[in-house]
Amino acid sequence: MSSSKGKARQRQLARAKHERQIARQATRTRRRRQIGAAVAVVAIIAGAVLLVLWLTGAFDSPEPAEDPNPVVSEDVPGDESPSPDENSSESPGEGASESPSEAGSESPSEEAAE
Repeated sequence: MSSSKGKARQRQLARAKHERQIARQATRTRRRRQIGAAVAVVAIIAGAVLLVLWLTGAFDSPEPAEDPNPVVSEDVPGDESPSPDENSSESPGEGASESPSEAGSESPSEEAAE
């Protein structure tokens, strides 16, 4: 009968070991679930904060402020560049080096405009 007592003891030890393993696995699963839930809550809160900031215009580029007294510099030319016709107009003294055939001819864009 000693062998039946030994087998019963082995079964009891195996059952206890199995129950401890199941308890450890349940603890790990519960912990993993809690961490996942915490990450989800943080992500939802961060998304809500970003949405509110976006809706209130926090991510819009700031409009440049208009200077009430703008300083206009005489040395710096404005955005307007001279048109080709203004560049080609010459004062009477500048046309002296021009050949007669060039002085009387019109450019192709001027001919097309007429």
